[in-house]
Amino acid sequence: MKWIATLVVAVGFVLCVRQYCVASYRVSTQTMEKALHEGDCILVNKLRIKNNPGKGRAVLFSSPLLRDTLHTPLLLGRCIAVPGDTIVASGEGYVINGHLLPNSPHTYNTYVVDNSIEVNFMKLLHSLNIPLRDRKIAPDSFYLKLTVPEENNLRRQMDAETNNGFRKYKDECYTLIVPRKGMAYRLDAISLVACKDAIYHETGNMAHFDKDKLYIDGRETSFFYFDEDYYWILSDNSTGAVDSRHLGFIPRSHIIGNILLCWYSKDKQHLFKWVN
Repeated sequence: MKWIATLVVAVGFVLCVRQYCVASYRVSTQTMEKALHEGDCILVNKLRIKNNPGKGRAVLFSSPLLRDTLHTPLLLGRCIAVPGDTIVASGEGYVINGHLLPNSPHTYNTYVVDNSIEVNFMKLLHSLNIPLRDRKIAPDSFYLKLTVPEENNLRRQMDAETNNGFRKYKDECYTLIVPRKGMAYRLDAISLVACKDAIYHETGNMAHFDKDKLYIDGRETSFFYFDEDYYWILSDNSTGAVDSRHLGFIPRSHIIGNILLCWYSKDKQHLFKWVN
């Protein structure tokens, strides 16, 4: 009986540690390259303490979208902004409270190619083995997506005429404030897009949106008081990533915690390495 009791206590202790303190997970994506590789095994801090999630830390989280509740995959990303932070987003990256966080070199940017240089451009693209991604046709040009290193390779091989007809598309710049619990959050057309699912999450789908305006119980409101803290989380490698660019703000209840340690990896340099 003592042996059985000891075993039950031990199993219960292990289950409690896994549920509330620290748990192990296996990385199944490349969204956090080079910090983590696909196949790595990691330990995640699940304790509800200060700085967990921490700003600048790699974290494990789940999708807050209501349509994902039946099958909620776990996602990896980096917490770049915490409740109350101001984010200015542009094509060059994110400015967090006045400090620029540049885009990863692996981020896809949109470029415009004039039809007058299409033949030469396509030959050059083919010669450098650069794929034609997400081509979209416009009346006098077409759009495609490239990384910054791919752009640099193309520029080095271009003549003056081709270079003049190839340019980066300038994304619209916008500003967001990360919602903080209890804060009177002012709503506008931009913030409503980022907060829409969060508001649905907190109001139980009682909210109604119409022409960039929010209605709760049929009454229009330009402010919203959130019941939870929220975070802005981005993947280091945007290729195939799902993060705040697609999900909006991530509520604290959907963040499992900071990634502490990579305890197994085929890359010996990652083996037993602390993850930041």
